[in-house]
Amino acid sequence: MRSGKLTFWLLPALAFGCAQFHTGEAPGSDVLVSFPNRMRQGDQVVRFELHIRNGTILAVDKVPHDWVIRMLAEGPGSKISGEPNHGASAFQNMAPLKRFVTVHKDRDPFELVGSVVVTSEFTIMRTNVVRTEDFVLEAAASPHERQPPRSQRQLR
Repeated sequence: MRSGKLTFWLLPALAFGCAQFHTGEAPGSDVLVSFPNRMRQGDQVVRFELHIRNGTILAVDKVPHDWVIRMLAEGPGSKISGEPNHGASAFQNMAPLKRFVTVHKDRDPFELVGSVVVTSEFTIMRTNVVRTEDFVLEAAASPHERQPPRSQRQLR
């Protein structure tokens, strides 16, 4: 009986205490992520990966033509990777990976780690590792400033 009374009074106190520490979406900013250009003459991109710590992928803004994209957006981090569906779809410049994903910085330390796999003859692959300080981050439009894709705007 005594434990029942203790539970009756303790449960609301614990629930209130837990509610105080749960912040939901932490305050932060949204950024557009671009890989730096580290390609050599004749290189072709055949794979990329991006791992985000303490951030969430909000949108994939560009998808390279004929590429397979895999994405997992979960807390406290997210990841995205891609590779061409066919060798002919490898790209020769970094334009497809410029401002290609929008990320929300959930909290500090916000970290990005990525890699770009390149080849010149499809026989030898070279992996370029990219760290937070190497990525190009640009402020993204706030959610209320973003417009839906053109196809959705036309349906309205």
